[in-house]
Amino acid sequence: MTGTATARATGMSQSKLSKIENGMLLPSVTDVERLVAELSATRETRIELVELARQLHAEAETRRVVLHRGAHRHQQTVARIEARATTSRFFQNAGVPALLQSEDYLRVVFSAMPPHEQDTAIATLRTRRARLDDQGKRFVFLLSEGALRWRMGNADLMCDQIDHLVQIMRRPNVQLGVVPWTAETGMVALHGFQVYDERVVTLSVLTGNATITDPHDVREYLALFGRLERLAVRGEELEELLEGISRDHRKLG
Repeated sequence: MTGTATARATGMSQSKLSKIENGMLLPSVTDVERLVAELSATRETRIELVELARQLHAEAETRRVVLHRGAHRHQQTVARIEARATTSRFFQNAGVPALLQSEDYLRVVFSAMPPHEQDTAIATLRTRRARLDDQGKRFVFLLSEGALRWRMGNADLMCDQIDHLVQIMRRPNVQLGVVPWTAETGMVALHGFQVYDERVVTLSVLTGNATITDPHDVREYLALFGRLERLAVRGEELEELLEGISRDHRKLG
């Protein structure tokens, strides 16, 4: 059969078939089933190639890192992941996580976006925040002390943000810990990240937001989160630390 005839028989375009032939496109399982049927492959060959296609797609789906552009699209993706998760873990070393941001802090974070995208992203984030009221879900937040000293605005904004944290940390399904700058970490945390149950990791980079689903990579992030968690202060010690950071912001103000 010619390429044209094969494409017509399988319902594909010639360009798609050409990409499959030249190794530029991984065919779907359905594509392979149609090809082996139209090309009269033996039963053994059909079984082998269809199973190989299934394995390749399973591996590709597991190991890929998906980069999303646009804050609104990222908020929607994370909202779907959070809706399914029982335990959500967050680490930030250069700012306050979105779910913990005060309204003024949030506006500063989104201020660089076009107004129409800003409003949509904020609306989606507020929907996500409503899940903090779900007592069937657990939220664990870890911040570096530097994240709270990173001045996103004036002293009033930063002090209000810290007061907002104190209120949220009193929720029964929310745990907040801060790694003080005095802690001898013995490790480098290159960036902030979020882990949902033990299935998905999301993180932000300059040009977009990445979603990681490879089980090995997810375990690496869980292990890092566990090491950071052991360095964090909580309870009265945390409240004293937050009061000290707030006083320093007022002095600078």
